[in-house]
Amino acid sequence: MENWLSENNESPYHYKVKDVVYRIAGTGSLGQKRYLFLLKSTIKKDSYLLIDMKQAFPSSLLPFLTVKQPKWRNDAERIIAVQHRMQHVSSSLLSTSTFKNEHYVMQELQPVKDTLRFKLIRDTYRDLYQVIDDMAILTASSQLRSSGMDGTATKDELKTFASGKDWQQQVLDLAAEQAALVCADYGSYLQDYRNGAYKEI
Repeated sequence: MENWLSENNESPYHYKVKDVVYRIAGTGSLGQKRYLFLLKSTIKKDSYLLIDMKQAFPSSLLPFLTVKQPKWRNDAERIIAVQHRMQHVSSSLLSTSTFKNEHYVMQELQPVKDTLRFKLIRDTYRDLYQVIDDMAILTASSQLRSSGMDGTATKDELKTFASGKDWQQQVLDLAAEQAALVCADYGSYLQDYRNGAYKEI
């Protein structure tokens, strides 16, 4: 962290490390090394930052790719490059770092949780549909924003694909299949938990 603060152009100025914890957050981050740093300003009183440091792994889609990919220096560089391309506004201080020959994505952690509380809208179908529509628009916008870069599909190619009728049912079938697998895995976890497999050490 001290190296990142002193050498990276995206890091904040005049801050020092006060504390650090090992962080477990997000189902997509399980099994990855992840840390949370508390930084304090050296010139402003009571000014703090929370910095998330997350290990970068190769894409899970890599074994299935047939299209030639850009040459990234490492997976952390790949992740932040794609984020900058697809997001209208990326996370503050988004950059990379290396620790013990492993690559990490660095970014400021916001103090407010921005997850959607589905329990609040699970019985109001209009609101649920609106959420799905909004997420679809955001996803489509990010695809359009990064289209045509380094061999990615152009806007016209994306429009042609979207207007096709031969892939929607496959996506729905796959989603239902994966949902069933998740429910089965959760059932297995609950059974193991009841049997004492996860007792604290």
